[in-house]
Amino acid sequence: MSAQKALDLNATVMTPENIQFEYRLAGPFRRFPAFLLDLFIRAATLLAIGILIVCSGILTLLPAVGAIGYFIMAVGYFLFDWFYGLIFETIWSGRTPGKRMSGLRVISVDGRPISAYQATIRNFLRFGDLAPLASFQILTAEAPPAYWIPTGGVALLCILMTARFQRLGDLAAGTMVIVDERKWVPPKLKLNDPAMNPLVEAISPSFRMTRTMLRTVALYVERRGRLSPARRKELASLLAREVMESAGVPPTSDPDLFLCALYKREYDAQWKSNEKPDNGRANLDKAPKKLSEVSA
Repeated sequence: MSAQKALDLNATVMTPENIQFEYRLAGPFRRFPAFLLDLFIRAATLLAIGILIVCSGILTLLPAVGAIGYFIMAVGYFLFDWFYGLIFETIWSGRTPGKRMSGLRVISVDGRPISAYQATIRNFLRFGDLAPLASFQILTAEAPPAYWIPTGGVALLCILMTARFQRLGDLAAGTMVIVDERKWVPPKLKLNDPAMNPLVEAISPSFRMTRTMLRTVALYVERRGRLSPARRKELASLLAREVMESAGVPPTSDPDLFLCALYKREYDAQWKSNEKPDNGRANLDKAPKKLSEVSA
């Protein structure tokens, strides 16, 4: 059993509505290419800025300003290097350019999108994750004993010893890195029950579902045919309990038909017109991977 847990690459999250989702965790080998890509992007950007500074002749002014000029350059380097991950993870929902190209995303351990505070914590603890620092003498014996080369030993040790592959910054910020499943498309299902049409029309035009609810409804409709009538009723009642009132549908409506009506309203018209569900798809890009089980 312990061996199975060690090899488990999935993280399970239970929402306040008792809906259970699974996420594919990104291990150290999956995260390393993203780290290298971000490192390359930062280095290339700094190199480009350096070339621009040299070509502009700004360096000729440094002797005049003395230590202040070098201090400004050092502060600029610090801000770029350390705020690179913070800014991108905040505005790109937990993705840096390297993570985006590698298909990874940072989320909270409870399944919610990462906040600016969490992005700050995990990025400012990156220095601790990169410890211990090695000396330049490991490259050549003639180098000075300057301990500036990061080894990442702390991060690797934390990732291997935690169930959710969390480095030191992730543990402090309450985050985890997952594989960003972006190729999911809502199932194309035929819903022909005529009793559904009045419910579709009864849903308030201003009612909008969250991206989690959008995908949950689609997954329910996809799997409802494999559920027993009793289990279908139980599951539909749980999912639709607090949504009916917001949607403007009478609470006495059949919850199973109501969920099917929600699906039909969001997706069916788009499938019939042979258009991709742009609005739904944009919301579903950041949604969890799958609905596995609902507890009563």
